[in-house]
Amino acid sequence: MRIVLADDHALLLDALDVALNGRGHDVVGMARSLDAVVPMVREHAPDVCLLDVNFPEGSSLPLIQQVRAAVPHTKVVMMSADPSHDTVVHAIAAGADGFIAKDRAIAELDEALELALEGHLAVDPTLLKGALRMSESQDNPLWALSFLTDREWQVLRCVVDGMGTEEIATSLHVKRSTARTHVQNLLTKLGLHSRLQAVALIAAHGSADIWPLNVR
Repeated sequence: MRIVLADDHALLLDALDVALNGRGHDVVGMARSLDAVVPMVREHAPDVCLLDVNFPEGSSLPLIQQVRAAVPHTKVVMMSADPSHDTVVHAIAAGADGFIAKDRAIAELDEALELALEGHLAVDPTLLKGALRMSESQDNPLWALSFLTDREWQVLRCVVDGMGTEEIATSLHVKRSTARTHVQNLLTKLGLHSRLQAVALIAAHGSADIWPLNVR
């Protein structure tokens, strides 16, 4: 994949450049300041922008929407040396496609980038579960729906409609194993253990208005 890296630490950028290129990717640009991020993304139109949360000038979270507006197909994966649950929540709410701690191995970073590129929300399950336990999620039982990708909304629609794995696979034009993975990702994000719990959650708290237009 084609990647733009954004971090104010030159040594880290150089290390990531070598490591990611060594794994077959193409690092097409490296931004060392907030002001350089969006112009670099606009110039190179990368598949993924790997963006540090904290810069000397401030937080990069407001840039997420700017990057998506500049190049809609570019996925934004955030990284941080101190990934607090609050930061993870705000990043995802702002439209980030993933979030990874800086202390993770390069193989885990590579996997997160691949997941984001495939349309998944690439967040370590521990970070995601912690974020979902925050007070907002307790006040609103459906708050976790804000984490769903377009594909996972489609899967949720299938689950609520009572489809089995084979039927979901047919409906979404994917392999049975892929459908099963989508269902598991959906349940993880909702903090649930079964499809029945997902159906019960929507039945108890949902309405027609919660659904995106394309799956109503």
